[in-house]
Amino acid sequence: MKVAVTGKGGAGKTTIAATLARILARDHQRVLALDADSNPNLAVPLGLTREAAAQVVALPYDLAEWREDAQGKAYVELRQPLGQVIEGYGAAAPDGVSLLVMGNVEHAGAGCRCNAHAAARGISRQLVSEADVAVLDMEAGLEHLGRGTVEHVDMLLIVVEPYYRALETATRIRDLAVQLGVPGIVVVGNRLRGPEDEAAVTQFCRKHDLDLVAAIPFDETILAAERRGLAPIDFAPDSPSVEVIGNLAATLLDRLA
Repeated sequence: MKVAVTGKGGAGKTTIAATLARILARDHQRVLALDADSNPNLAVPLGLTREAAAQVVALPYDLAEWREDAQGKAYVELRQPLGQVIEGYGAAAPDGVSLLVMGNVEHAGAGCRCNAHAAARGISRQLVSEADVAVLDMEAGLEHLGRGTVEHVDMLLIVVEPYYRALETATRIRDLAVQLGVPGIVVVGNRLRGPEDEAAVTQFCRKHDLDLVAAIPFDETILAAERRGLAPIDFAPDSPSVEVIGNLAATLLDRLA
């Protein structure tokens, strides 16, 4: 199962991706978490300390290369087996999750992150025996869809908040994902402060034929965990948001069984 988490900037996708990865790992899944954001922040919500997160080595710039198959179709191939990539660059997170970081923008004017997108694309394509589940925390916005980075995922999880710009972005993401042929596309409402917020997200999704699978309430414990540099699942394992993400994990496993 390969799940990519996406959405408008600030919607809470990283927290959801990290918590989802931990919950799936506790369900005896071998989980590979990929931080594909140009501003990588997945390590701490996964449960690494800030000091350990700072020591995670990003994947090398030249890890992947483009090739063509017999029909002339371009595809991405890793220059070394995925198992070696995980062994050499994977960081160990709690519950047995392995974390890979695609790299970040270290210098102004350094140009595009084409190679990082290619690496994420190649890893998701070649994930066969190295993990049961891959959870990709994608860059905010639409670029990863334009580059086809999520071409090989089984499920695209679009995180939205209850306001128009975030919801409108979800329709654009859905339309591009359909063009890529992503088989599963679902929406998760996040930071919903009450019945009115949930109703707004539900009505928008119904009107625009979006598949809403979870409604995560606004949760002060998530903010408290972030302030302390702790994973929400460790700081408040019984919080309402963690409970809903646990139900989401079960839903995804059921749909992709």
